[in-house]
Amino acid sequence: MKKRFLKLTGTIVTAAMLMTACSLPTDTDNEDIEITAETDDTTSTEPTTQEPEEETEEPEKAIDVDATEGDSATKNTGSASLPAYEYPGPELYYAQIYKYIVDQYSSDYTSADVCIPYINEIKSESDSFYGDFWVYHYKLEGDTLVCVSAKAHPGILHLDQDYNVTGMDVVTEGDTESAKTVFGKYYDQYSKISADSAGRNKIRAQIISNYVSANNLNITQYKDEGGETVKLPEQNIDNFYSPDL
Repeated sequence: MKKRFLKLTGTIVTAAMLMTACSLPTDTDNEDIEITAETDDTTSTEPTTQEPEEETEEPEKAIDVDATEGDSATKNTGSASLPAYEYPGPELYYAQIYKYIVDQYSSDYTSADVCIPYINEIKSESDSFYGDFWVYHYKLEGDTLVCVSAKAHPGILHLDQDYNVTGMDVVTEGDTESAKTVFGKYYDQYSKISADSAGRNKIRAQIISNYVSANNLNITQYKDEGGETVKLPEQNIDNFYSPDL
């Protein structure tokens, strides 16, 4: 793919943006994994004697496969530990797309420090961007980003002449007919990309690396919760859209 630069008169070109599934089976790429924190409704009873008040232990956080984004969820773009994700390249086109996905779909979970998206372009037209979109939520542990939840939102972004996103058609989760309707003649390309977990992981690692480099962070690897650590490649935002990525 050729690299896209900010020119309103330029041609929108295919981009391969980088990311992968978090704590998901490799053959099931469109399923959600969300993390919610269970809380203990039992509170400590005030002692009637002068004995020390007993403290209750908070339960461990559990994986809730069916968790959804509630109305009370807040944006999980960044934290005191990590800066919010911003696309580090010079292209306004991609900056607008990344910003929309983060703003629209990042949710705040108690154990997450930052949301870093994965975007893989399937096809771009004058006013449309077909893509496989994911949001990944990470907590920082030493020099490692640990993914605690992820969610896929494949579909079509609608753009105006200034590359602002004006709307989005999203595939209904687990619905093949919905995917065929949304992607139309590009369905086969979407199906191939969404099934390639290894390719998504490679792009995902590069997106993380570019984020780390842009913010001068001491982060060297990432992992899915319960999985093996993956060393980050060197940043390459200058040739991010190279076919050799």
